[in-house]
Amino acid sequence: MKKVIVTGLLGLLSVGAIVTGCKQTDIDSAYLNPSGAVSADVQRLWAGMLFNERVNPRYWNLYTFLIPEIGTYSQLNGFTTTNGVYEQVTAYNADRWNVYYTQTMARYRELEKVYNNLGTEDKAGLQLFLETGRIFLYDQTAQMIDLWGDIPFSTAGQLNAQGTISLATYDEAKTTYSTILTDLKRISDYLATTTPTTFYANQFTSYDYVNKGNLLKWRKYCNSLMLRLAMRVSNADEAAAKALVTTILSDPTKYPLVDAATESITIQPAATTSNLVAVNDMRNGFGVNPFAPGYLVNDVMAPANDPRLPVYFTTNASGKYAGVKNTWTATELTAAQTANAVSRWDSTTFSENNLFPGILITSAETWFNKAEAYERWGLGNAKTAYESGIRQSIAFWYGINSGSSRNAAKDVAPTEAQITTFLAQPSVAYGTDNLKKIATQKWVDYTVMQATQAWAEYRRTKLVGFTFPTDNGSNSAKTPPTRLLYPTSEASLNTTNYQAVKAKDTQTTKLFWDVK
Repeated sequence: MKKVIVTGLLGLLSVGAIVTGCKQTDIDSAYLNPSGAVSADVQRLWAGMLFNERVNPRYWNLYTFLIPEIGTYSQLNGFTTTNGVYEQVTAYNADRWNVYYTQTMARYRELEKVYNNLGTEDKAGLQLFLETGRIFLYDQTAQMIDLWGDIPFSTAGQLNAQGTISLATYDEAKTTYSTILTDLKRISDYLATTTPTTFYANQFTSYDYVNKGNLLKWRKYCNSLMLRLAMRVSNADEAAAKALVTTILSDPTKYPLVDAATESITIQPAATTSNLVAVNDMRNGFGVNPFAPGYLVNDVMAPANDPRLPVYFTTNASGKYAGVKNTWTATELTAAQTANAVSRWDSTTFSENNLFPGILITSAETWFNKAEAYERWGLGNAKTAYESGIRQSIAFWYGINSGSSRNAAKDVAPTEAQITTFLAQPSVAYGTDNLKKIATQKWVDYTVMQATQAWAEYRRTKLVGFTFPTDNGSNSAKTPPTRLLYPTSEASLNTTNYQAVKAKDTQTTKLFWDVK
């Protein structure tokens, strides 16, 4: 196979993800080693693209963006009404923006370029890498759209693709979503029929630290992502979404989904010595005060005696679960903190867990998406899907807790009787306000670690009962935004193309799927 020398800007953008060996152990020990990056091929570029500091738990993402900002907008972070609580820190948002373009997009474009220069035989064999790489790219791209709306996509990454510098134009969010859904369907159909030769199957297994070469899990990732995005646009274009969802759900053999907690698509490090792990980044990312959010704990989970409480949060000095009320002032929070009256995110599951995985999509979310589709369109048994979502959520989070790197006693999973009792709680039991209950339980399952998805779902449905106090101390953001502002660098460096979206660059502009 051909080798391509890595030089210049490509080295800066992708050497951090290029590996030098074929075995999984070689990848784990070498693919973050810049000194070992002297050549690139499809396999290595693919493995490098899958490493992403906004998927794998990292201090900077948690501490500056996910928890304090998106966690606040999705009420998965314990916050108080202080001056500027809803204001965006555009420099930190720009970091999120830049990671997508300098890591995910740049690495995929380089992968695409190397692939396109291959001979016919190698192209056929390595197409599996290209197509599965697109699944991950589309996952990350959809999240960018969910945060900002219109983004540069089709013309982005031209330096890696063609070796030329060009300023990328903005693609309309709705159009890009449609492109993604169409291509995910094509990829799903390809994966359902492809049979790689032994050589390329072994190559795929050797480099795949996400699904360990399991092609069925890649199919499930693709289809579950397709289901997520179809439901995301279902209020804006119900006919198209319903048609696609019906196709997926009516043929589980052709379109298998992530159904069990053990099938959830995650990037799971095998040990704390793995290069996928940044030791203590979870601790530092949660900071010294990882407070439990008030509405989640006080109004939703605690009254129903939710069995996930022990693996989500600590108890306070009174042995109870209590979150931070967002009507509190900073002084009131300090007093509650001093008295140890508030819960925090559990240290075994979260802040002290160096084996916490990068979460891509879970079985619980997939079941909740199925439940909504069944409830709205009569495609199946909504109650069974809803309860399966809750059961899978419980199994997933107790699994994270039991696999924690923290040397402490792990929580005992609830019994079937306890789960049955929980499912019968009036605020949980299926039968009334069903769409609200589906949305609420999906939100509970996300936790602050998937706050980006939680914020998107809240804006899409408006079903979870949030109340946001007005921040009268702010002149620019008295209430939470409906989208993120573009980085200031776009206006100054991509000026002409930015002008096309400037009118949309406000905190109150709604995304195309936000029609409720």
